[in-house]
Amino acid sequence: MDYLMNCTDRVMNNSSSSSFDNSTYSDREMIHKLDKMCNGVIIPVLCAFGFVGNILNVIIFTQKKSSKILDEVEYCTTICLVALAISDMMFCFTTFPIAFLPAKWVFDNTEFMLYYKMYNTAIISTFIMSSTLMTVLTAMMRYFAICHPFRSRQCITIRSTIAAIVIAYLISFAFNIPKLWRFKTTSLNNCLMIENLVLVKTGDLHKDKTFVYAYKILWAIFGNFIPLIVLLYCNIRLIKALHMSKQLHLLHSRDDTSCLSAHRRINITLITIIILFFILVAPSEITKFIFYIMKEHDPEKYTYTFQVVSIVTNTLQSINFSVNFILYYVIIAPFRKTLHEFVCAFTRPKRNTMTHDRSSNSGKQTVVLLSIRDRNRL
Repeated sequence: MDYLMNCTDRVMNNSSSSSFDNSTYSDREMIHKLDKMCNGVIIPVLCAFGFVGNILNVIIFTQKKSSKILDEVEYCTTICLVALAISDMMFCFTTFPIAFLPAKWVFDNTEFMLYYKMYNTAIISTFIMSSTLMTVLTAMMRYFAICHPFRSRQCITIRSTIAAIVIAYLISFAFNIPKLWRFKTTSLNNCLMIENLVLVKTGDLHKDKTFVYAYKILWAIFGNFIPLIVLLYCNIRLIKALHMSKQLHLLHSRDDTSCLSAHRRINITLITIIILFFILVAPSEITKFIFYIMKEHDPEKYTYTFQVVSIVTNTLQSINFSVNFILYYVIIAPFRKTLHEFVCAFTRPKRNTMTHDRSSNSGKQTVVLLSIRDRNRL
């Protein structure tokens, strides 16, 4: 009996410590409805659409390898856009199961959701940072290509671009390693007498408020503020370059018009991606960081607000990682053309098969009719 009471206390203490102890019943109901709507409906739909859309982004951008319009610098930019699409796709893929994550802390140790609950934060945060770094890398590449064109053709190569992408992914993974120890499990076999039952608890590392506070500050600096400053500077330069390209478009010969148009399309696309980042991603991370600091200083006042802000900003982030397909389709004409060709090529074999079946069936019917006529003549 003592074992059972101790086990119950452990479960109740853990669940209550991660909930909103100081919020009212109406606040909890509001958060429950908001969480059910966003995490249960909106985010899964966005992630499903974003996963399919980013797969198409990868397929279509990789078709540009044989294009004669893009030079090496533009092709390196396309490689970065492919890396960004892969990162966004993995974000959508790893975020989608949140809709099915149960609101409990006791699991069977063979459940998939046990490991997803323990490690989803680290995995999702890794792809958030990698997408941010891919956006920064692409913006910096465009900046050097526009402001330092001769030097960029020496520095920006396919090999250096791939190396930069790999380094960015490794940095994203390394920066989120501490989140792998956000939770730990404790066996409940001794108290509940049920095999394979474990309790998910806050990890020892994340119980240290000083460490968590310092880690949040480092994440805010290197994952938000520095990328935000770099993207703001690059975006201003890109907008100026886009304005100048309208004048250059009138001066260039017809032979260079296609190359200049490719430059302008990539610039417009990247400017729009950066603007979406400013609207959907940057405010999300900065607002969550600010309200986290306020919650730590006054938990009774800001716990409810922090939960609401987290749910809403997570939804905004999901929008950002899911809409690039629409952005590319609207802005980039060759993207639309390649997509239409891909869809036609995908559906053509089915049409050919149906046509072949119809022709074979009509041939059989003709043979049958001829045989019947022959018999009648006999």
